[in-house]
Amino acid sequence: MIFMVFLSILGFFLLYVLPFLWGIKYSLGRSGFDNTFVGLQNYIEVVKSDTFRLAIKNTVTFMGIAIPLIMLVSFILALAIYELKPPKFVYLFILLPIAVPSTSVSGFFRKLVGTGAGNLMDSDYAMLVVIMIFIWKNTGYNLIIYLAGLLQIDPSLIEASQIDGASYFQRLRHILMPLCTPSAVFVGIVSVINSFKVFRDVYILQGKYPNPQIYMLQHYMNNKFKSLEYEKLTAAAYIFAAIIFTFALLLFYKDRKYGKKVGER
Repeated sequence: MIFMVFLSILGFFLLYVLPFLWGIKYSLGRSGFDNTFVGLQNYIEVVKSDTFRLAIKNTVTFMGIAIPLIMLVSFILALAIYELKPPKFVYLFILLPIAVPSTSVSGFFRKLVGTGAGNLMDSDYAMLVVIMIFIWKNTGYNLIIYLAGLLQIDPSLIEASQIDGASYFQRLRHILMPLCTPSAVFVGIVSVINSFKVFRDVYILQGKYPNPQIYMLQHYMNNKFKSLEYEKLTAAAYIFAAIIFTFALLLFYKDRKYGKKVGER
């Protein structure tokens, strides 16, 4: 048992911690082939880059709209299933998009909104298509997490609130939602992780230089990798990692805040 734990820790260190620390070295060097220390010069150049600013703007816009929206949609669907207990085939339709390959998803949306007079991918509304793809493909997974959280709630709490005369919306606000906060935090983190995967669909749809409305941070980093500008690539990665870390801290803060409220009640 101890040996297996040691192997897990060793693997985590070799595959995650060590590359992370090694990447810092690249971000502070002149280039991937010249280790001359240049301090924060690469970070300054990345931040000043119009391409990076466009990529970070689009990525933050996408995440700022898509993640809260998918969390809300997933919770509403999970709540509907929890309350209505629909037939099993409904679960299949909701979970099916998880198993659909990105090429099939991109092909379907290209036919739907990417050609002809209704070509939204080359318009100012391209971001809406990307958000739609993300929500359609990932709602099922988030729904499972929410539903698991709802099913763990003690039914006696619901029954006691009904006896006390609480309305459905009062039960939703004061019982169901607070007790689902840990699930919501996990869904938020998973949604952030899955939001990076939408790059595959956008790349298949429009290649490495898409509509400027949907030019994401992954496009910027992928193009820097191909041009062997590893110092810019790693600097951009750490800047965005700091943003994601801040977002995760906010989620955990919300979780603790609601946990204290539930404990007090």
